[in-house]
Amino acid sequence: MDLIFHNGRIWTGCPAAPWASAVAVNGSRIAAVGGEELLELAGQGTQAIDLEGLPLLPGLGDSHLHLAETGRGMELADLAPASSPGEMGEILRAFIRERKLPPGRLVLGWGWNQDRFPHRQMPTLRELDAMAPENPLVLTRVCQHIAAANSAAIALAGLDGTTPDPVGGEIGRDEDGRLNGIFRENAIGLLPQTDTGPVTQKELSRWLKNAVEKAASLGLTAVHSDDLCTIPGLTWREVLEVYCRLAQEEALPIRVVEQCLFPSVAELEEFFALGYHPGWTVGNFSIGPLKIVSDGSLGARTALLTQPYADYPAAGIGMPTIPPEEMAAQVRTAHRHGMGAVIHAIGDGAIDRALDAIQQAREAFPEIQETPCHGIVHCQITRPDQLQRIREMGVQVLAQPVFLEYDLHMADLRVGPELGKTSYAWRTLAESGVPLSAGSDSPIESMDPLGNLYCAVTRQDYQGKPVGGWHPWECLTLEQALTAATAGVAFAAGRREEGRVAPGLVADFTVLDRDIFTLPPPELLHTAAVMTVVGGRIVHRRVTE
Repeated sequence: MDLIFHNGRIWTGCPAAPWASAVAVNGSRIAAVGGEELLELAGQGTQAIDLEGLPLLPGLGDSHLHLAETGRGMELADLAPASSPGEMGEILRAFIRERKLPPGRLVLGWGWNQDRFPHRQMPTLRELDAMAPENPLVLTRVCQHIAAANSAAIALAGLDGTTPDPVGGEIGRDEDGRLNGIFRENAIGLLPQTDTGPVTQKELSRWLKNAVEKAASLGLTAVHSDDLCTIPGLTWREVLEVYCRLAQEEALPIRVVEQCLFPSVAELEEFFALGYHPGWTVGNFSIGPLKIVSDGSLGARTALLTQPYADYPAAGIGMPTIPPEEMAAQVRTAHRHGMGAVIHAIGDGAIDRALDAIQQAREAFPEIQETPCHGIVHCQITRPDQLQRIREMGVQVLAQPVFLEYDLHMADLRVGPELGKTSYAWRTLAESGVPLSAGSDSPIESMDPLGNLYCAVTRQDYQGKPVGGWHPWECLTLEQALTAATAGVAFAAGRREEGRVAPGLVADFTVLDRDIFTLPPPELLHTAAVMTVVGGRIVHRRVTE
């Protein structure tokens, strides 16, 4: 026996036997689960770890994030603290001074949110030009569905009032047709994305290593990441090369499942022709489902609704980012090859389109008995009929409970209180049998899984508002939230050997520094991982003084 954890409060995730105090590990697998009697299995080389009453959980996971963007974001100007365009400028000028960036060098920032500004307005081009007058600026909103650029960056990109909107995107213009510095959805890709030219594989490797090391330190043992066609200057093959190299070098301490986004059916077919398929694995890296983005974000008012935005009807119903026929073709292609599709759909209009595409794929190939498990990523604004349809179709939901920390303050305003009451309906989905998993969409939100658990069980922001929670009937129990973050994440990857603590399963564990089962929910925000175990190997252990 290699490892024995004992004297702990072990939540197994198995309904028939949810609790234990010890677990024995041999190699990468769980050998036994029980009590102190497991110490009798110890041999000469066994490492026995006294948990001293701390909770050990099945490895916590994240069913949707962006590792490359998370690692890249660690190197950009962090605009999240800004409560006004003026404060954005202060942060940017300090960033330029600290990095000793010369005049003319492109400066990238992300994380701003106009809803935190006094008048909740997007920054104007005049304000953007005043932030750092000597440098081109490209500043991505927290949702990553809007970017703001100053005049220097617009000129650097070669854009002007005659530039047409790209498909699935919008270039902001004033009443005279001049660019106003705001770029939505696919229009963001027209702006310069790096300050050193196209991204290199070396840079991507650094971003990924930094991100996975951070994830391991937070207690995450498995993440599902969307990276393939999101890195400017790198093809999806080059991104895969980097991942495979890191996996072969054992530089991925956690399991990474790639959610594969492609711009066209032709590239997806090429992917299959080269022999890639769901479950294709190198070390801790594996291929997961197809990823599709069908609309924008609620905060940016680009999520696709079926009715105009309640708080700003001029925004219309939002913005689709892919033609429905292209989305349907991609889902059919994936389905035919036995690959599930997970579709980013936030607004109820986008969810209708996603469900239609999934249904059409199934109807096109009725002979496929082993139906791939398709899913909706985010699935935020939902009508009761859609919740029923999701259940009846057996579609999984890859949710981000942590989005509620911000969204609960504006969701009812955006869509109206009636539709708000049936949205972010995690408990309704879970209790109707819909496979539910939890993710962070990092870097949109922190990868820290404890924030996700807190928002799932309280439906409050980090200051405890509103009292009692926003639409509290949709609060998950702690066990439901943990299941979404463990077995739910494993299910989303098609893995039945992860997500629980049971003999024969892989030994992926997260050990926390306090007993979350006996403490009030706000303590989740003060809880941290003290140990992360992946495949029987301790990949993170907090050093205590």
